[in-house]
Amino acid sequence: MKLNNIALHEFFREKSISHLHHANTVATSISFILSGGLLSRGDIERSTLTQTIQASDDEDKEFNVWDDVFLDTADLHGYFPRQNLYGPVLFKLNISFLLEDNVDVWITKDNPMYWTASVPVEDRYFQSVDELRDNWDQYERQKKMITIRKPGRPVLFSSLEEITIDDPRIQIYGDTHVANEMIKALSSATENFHGLREKIKLRECGGCYCRDNYLHQVPTEQSARLFLPKEHTHFPD
Repeated sequence: MKLNNIALHEFFREKSISHLHHANTVATSISFILSGGLLSRGDIERSTLTQTIQASDDEDKEFNVWDDVFLDTADLHGYFPRQNLYGPVLFKLNISFLLEDNVDVWITKDNPMYWTASVPVEDRYFQSVDELRDNWDQYERQKKMITIRKPGRPVLFSSLEEITIDDPRIQIYGDTHVANEMIKALSSATENFHGLREKIKLRECGGCYCRDNYLHQVPTEQSARLFLPKEHTHFPD
């Protein structure tokens, strides 16, 4: 259900939510940068751009969210003491876009990858800002996913404040230092985009399990998929 953008902006301010976040892989993030905004997975699929696979792709298509852009109300790398599972590149966006951009905003009650065909729409999405306010504490933060419904175009870079990247301090395939390869790729992608390169910041992480997880829990091929650009020798097919 489409929510009232002005009322939603006011509610986020009440909750001290000043920014929304989108995390993704390096390869998909470069597609965003080259396009000038966040894109739905459906829009990337219909273009000549690159995106990496996600575990929820089949469910996204089944439940008609393949053409939506997803955001979180918190930086989940930090909200949880681990890395963001969607990727090491985090786009931080000011909620001011709710006042400026013509976008339809819906908010889920759970990640669509956990929906079933029997779940009615009122149990998938909040139906109003009033319902969101009344039930805010009854739903876990990561389940309340902000969706820009079927924008059909790149969105939200007008409100982009920062691009935060992880430094896992790992090497794969012998001598491939993934953070160095990521930084080189993002630097190259932003070369002709005034102001974007200056927004890239290396995450300073403390008290988090992200580096230990990247080292011991993320398989080598997945690390390559997360951190390497499509042109890299070790980028998985």
